Amino acid sequence: MNPDKNTSSGDYALVDFGAGRKLERFGNYLIDRPAPQATGTKSLQDWQADWVYSGSRITDGQWQAQREGLPMTWQVEMSGQRMHCRLGKGGQVGVYPEHAVCWQWVREHLEGCYHIDELRVLNLFAGTGGATQAAVLAGAKVTHVDAQASQLELARLNVGEKGARFIKENVMTYVERLVRKGERYHMVIMDPPSFGRAGKGKVWDVRCDFQPLIKYLPRLVTPDCRGIWVSLHTKDMLAEDVADLINQVMPGKARPMQLGTQTADGRLLEAGVAATWQDDSL
Repeated sequence: MNPDKNTSSGDYALVDFGAGRKLERFGNYLIDRPAPQATGTKSLQDWQADWVYSGSRITDGQWQAQREGLPMTWQVEMSGQRMHCRLGKGGQVGVYPEHAVCWQWVREHLEGCYHIDELRVLNLFAGTGGATQAAVLAGAKVTHVDAQASQLELARLNVGEKGARFIKENVMTYVERLVRKGERYHMVIMDPPSFGRAGKGKVWDVRCDFQPLIKYLPRLVTPDCRGIWVSLHTKDMLAEDVADLINQVMPGKARPMQLGTQTADGRLLEAGVAATWQDDSL
């Protein structure tokens, strides 16, 4: 299985990584932040970042500007899309470079579907809206579901109000309602976290909730489904495990892939796993 990697995409580049941290360029700014998977030794001795997220873990730091007048929000272009960077809690930047391959996949599988009157896409754990924007650009109507208000706010900035409907709700609760109503989509995208809180005492735990969610897929897609994208960022599952779970419930073949970004000198920083499904007969 070859990794699906992003070496440099528009305004983004992975400059260096090592010793549990990574240095990235987002537009005009260099960002130094923790990355537990960034093992080994750095290639560059002096990183000279504009923003540094202090602390060795994402749970114990804060953003520190290395000079005056630096913005905490700015725009970048990645994979042909305009996205907002916004420095947030846990070292988050608001843009997930490893997802650029998902955006490309979404556009490739939706563009040219002129025989479908209304392309409908369901994006679960939809985050800041990169995949939603990709689907809207390809002509789809997207239902964008996420339980975090901050993620939805940034997604609205990235996507706009045309072509997407933004839902703030626990994903499993929403999916169960869709299944009861019999609603179906031409594409399903999901990028669940390892663990998350959704309010009202509800939590998401990938170890016990992921497999039941996958079992709903046959009841969420149309007969002419254009594809399914599932990505995870947990050490508990391999890409082949994700593909196997999809293959157990869907006719067709799911394909595993390793997500990651790559430096200019060819070093790969892994950033999760994914599996894609499509009916090759369509």
